[in-house]
This record gives sequence, C-alpha cells and structure tokens, in this order.
Amino acid sequence: MSFRCVQTAFTFYKEHSRLTGFGVVKKSAKKLVGQLKNVTFGCDKCQKTTTSNQSKRVDCKAKVNCQVMNDGLCIVTKVILENNHELEPAVFFSSQRELSRTVKRSLVVHDIVGLRPSKSIRLLEVEAQGSERMRCTLKNCCNYILQQRRLRILFSDTAVLHQFFVDMQSKDKFFFIQ
Repeated sequence: MSFRCVQTAFTFYKEHSRLTGFGVVKKSAKKLVGQLKNVTFGCDKCQKTTTSNQSKRVDCKAKVNCQVMNDGLCIVTKVILENNHELEPAVFFSSQRELSRTVKRSLVVHDIVGLRPSKSIRLLEVEAQGSERMRCTLKNCCNYILQQRRLRILFSDTAVLHQFFVDMQSKDKFFFIQ
C-alpha cells in the first residue's frame, strides 16, 4: 500500500487499530539529511516491560514499517498484524481520542454563553447517546475549554494594550513604539 503522506498512513493505521481494539504509537522515525526516510508505527504495548511500565507493556510485535520517498509518498514495506495480548474493540485508547470540529465548536459556544463545563460535556454525551460513544474524555473537553479561555483572554489583553499605546501616541507626539 502507499499513502500520500506519513500522517495519512498513521491515520489509516489508527483507524485499523480502533476497529481491531488496540492503541497505536509512532515507534521510530529515521531521518537522512534532515528528511524523514523511514517510520514505524506499532501497538501501544510494544515496548518491553520495565519496573516503571510493568502494568501496560507486553512486548507486542504488531507494527507497520513505512518508507518515505523524496516526494513525500509513504510506502508500506512491512506489516505485522499479530498482537500478543487481548484486544478491546469497545475501548477508545489515548491514540484514538480526538475532539471533532463540531465538539470543539459546541464547547466554545457553551463556554462563551456561560454554561459550566460539566453541563456542556453532559449535553455532548446526550448527543452522542452515551459517554462510551464519545471519542474523547471529560479531561480532553475540560483541557480544550481552558485552552480556548486562555486564548480569548490573551487576545483581549493584547487588544487593550494596543489601544493603550495608540492613546498614548495621540496624547504625546514623542511617544512611539519600535
């Protein structure tokens, strides 16, 4: 198989893993003269166990190797599909969680209107017909709301500061900004 870019290949493998029931990670990427040449995607349980990650890692061999051509084309060179652990198709793994544009827009609108994050997320759960059918967690939603609040505050602070400098320039002709 070939894909037009590495991100498309990773998205395809992520969707395969979601349907099959395991999480994925980008295991390795090799560059030559600053340009990506080879990339490997694998099961999120692929690393050998150590004392710090003993609960999750089982040295799973499932992986996809890709070679990246000069024009960005990504060609699959090797695929190993056998997982050595139980698969959980009903679970959303961290690599598969994402906030869709619709969810993001709803969260921002609800926040601007003044709806508490817990109520906003509850509305989204009802729309999705259950929290287990949402492709994101409560924490993902709360983090996005806080991120958007910070951006709005930063933008308004920047606008106020700019207006202050404009006012100062109009009052004092020797006041200038470099």
